[in-house]
Amino acid sequence: MRSGMRDRPLIHVTEHIHPVAASILERNAQVTYGVDGWSADTEALIVRNRRVSEADIHATPALRVIGKHGAGTDTIDCAAAERAGVTVVATPGENAPSVAQHAIAMAFSLIRNLSGHTTALREGAPLSGQDRIGKEIDELSAGILGMGAIGREVSRILSIFNTSRAAYDPYLPHDRWPTGVRRASSLDEILASSDLLFVHMPLTADTRHLLGESAFRKLPQGAYLVNCSRGGIVDEVALADALASGRMAGAASDVFETEPPPRDHMLFRQPNFIATPHLAASTNLGLERVGRSVVQKVLRALGADADRANRPKEEE
Repeated sequence: MRSGMRDRPLIHVTEHIHPVAASILERNAQVTYGVDGWSADTEALIVRNRRVSEADIHATPALRVIGKHGAGTDTIDCAAAERAGVTVVATPGENAPSVAQHAIAMAFSLIRNLSGHTTALREGAPLSGQDRIGKEIDELSAGILGMGAIGREVSRILSIFNTSRAAYDPYLPHDRWPTGVRRASSLDEILASSDLLFVHMPLTADTRHLLGESAFRKLPQGAYLVNCSRGGIVDEVALADALASGRMAGAASDVFETEPPPRDHMLFRQPNFIATPHLAASTNLGLERVGRSVVQKVLRALGADADRANRPKEEE
């Protein structure tokens, strides 16, 4: 049994959280900040991208809760936490609008080649002929891998543009399947029908390198890929080859297997590839939502007044 009870719990935050969330936390707990160097008496960690290893958990004997600022817990050794009696909480769904909007923005950038036009103009040689012609999103068939909160929000936004949508998610119950979205029965089926493929699934042993050379060959010629889920789901070497060969028209990624990616990453040599540094969820409103949620869940797990913790200061 882990100990460490005190009047106000000691909570360590490894990375920046929204000021509103930080203010709520500081009124209800003793708070320290920094990527490393937390006290062994720390009762809860709140992490964003920092990995939490078994060694970290063992070095913090008072630890009772790990809060993930975000949905994916693949950066936390959850098995080690469970063995140590440490609760792991996350905030699935809170960042869905932010990530979905980022994915859609990337898609529009790809199909209108905004990066290519910008580079050409900067070099004083505007694109000409067929290179000037883009696509409208409703002339493409969109496929979505994973119909969690983010995948469903991507589908909702696409519906505004009357885009044909299909999705593959063997785990979502039929009674929760959104209307207007064709349900693919297999990965091969969704690949074969997707001119524009969105990836919104967790990284697991089963999904690692799920999208590689074989999968890319099953996409329609000239397809586009947008990955705002996790690095590792896409085989980056295979993707670079598919882009270089012209098999795929373009790809966008907010995530990489190694983050940050090296400057000489093979994908950066492809003019039809665009990227951002794992910031799809980083909007002001989205960060406030996620911050409030993780603070509330951590305080609740520690036995604090979670309802009070979730109210703005002026309401108290």
